Amino acid sequence: MENPTPPVTVPYRKHVLVCTGPRCAPETSPSLYARLKARLKELGLSEGPERIHRTQCQCFGVCQGGPIVCVYPEGVWYHHVTEEKLERIIQEHLTQNCPVEEFIFHRNG
Repeated sequence: MENPTPPVTVPYRKHVLVCTGPRCAPETSPSLYARLKARLKELGLSEGPERIHRTQCQCFGVCQGGPIVCVYPEGVWYHHVTEEKLERIIQEHLTQNCPVEEFIFHRNG
């Protein structure tokens, strides 16, 4: 059997994962993900070398404290993210590489 060609992905600087439910915050998580998409586009961070990749996930296994937002490669997990908190995460963590300590509940590594 021939080896298939591996997939190609566009490089990115950070990866943001947003839990969009259905358990912990089904009424706010999907709109939070849409807001992240819009803000990254407005800031010119949805393409190019500074691109920030985003993914919506169904569950992180932490069904309290949602919406949950995780930022990699730092492995920082944020809890109870509102649109206001998301804006601070975008402005401070995603653009200035300074995690918003008061919203963090977990770090990988």
